[in-house]
Amino acid sequence: MDTLATATAPKALTPSQIEDLRLAASKMNGVERRSFQAEMALKYLKGCTRLAETLFGWGRQNIEIGLAEKRTGITCVGLQSTFSGAKRWEEKQPEVALSLQQLAESYAQQDPTFKTSLAYTRLTAASALKELKELGFSQEQLPGASTMAQVLNLAGLSSSQSRKSQTSKKIAETDDIFNNIKEFQNLVTSESVKRLSIDCKATVNIGDYSRGGKTRGDNQASDHDMGCKEKYIPCGIVDEDNGQLHIIFGSSYKTSEITS
Repeated sequence: MDTLATATAPKALTPSQIEDLRLAASKMNGVERRSFQAEMALKYLKGCTRLAETLFGWGRQNIEIGLAEKRTGITCVGLQSTFSGAKRWEEKQPEVALSLQQLAESYAQQDPTFKTSLAYTRLTAASALKELKELGFSQEQLPGASTMAQVLNLAGLSSSQSRKSQTSKKIAETDDIFNNIKEFQNLVTSESVKRLSIDCKATVNIGDYSRGGKTRGDNQASDHDMGCKEKYIPCGIVDEDNGQLHIIFGSSYKTSEITS
């Protein structure tokens, strides 16, 4: 046999190798199987689909589709995945699903710290089913409790999940609120008004206690609490105009009482 004939002749496969290729193809599905069959047909049979059908028992049409996908780079998608299987509950009952969404909105709460834009909802599957029944929907239109829990989880409406809160639109009173704040700031910044910052601090035990500070002289602190009964509460008063600080001591932790 000359060199050209040797190069174009199909490669020999043993019966064991043929069985291995059949087994490998049987473990695959769809696009993956067609791609594998096309690769083996090109590698061992020079792309002959009829010979591949005879040798491996594969469908000739599937191999041809695999070769076309490899040549064009376009993947064929079957209709089975699109039209098979049961529809989701939201697709079967769009009206009830819309009411559920509106119900969840009414249960949503803004983060109390206002540090994030997340809103939390207290809606559970049981309470959602109860509310929907009160809205007039029949039992046939509603899913089971476990299905409702899955619907809430997928939609991000469950009590254990959070979602982005919707920023409320500007209300008519917004300008009045900010105008009032601006007028107050102009009032307190005038020369006729004295601005003081007053605040009480933590209670201080009076005695020979070490508070981790430094002092001059040979001062000794008690090695443990001797049951101090005398306590004072410091109150700081800061002049916001010049930053001058005054500290007074009293017996009440309430700022209004200690400054009266």
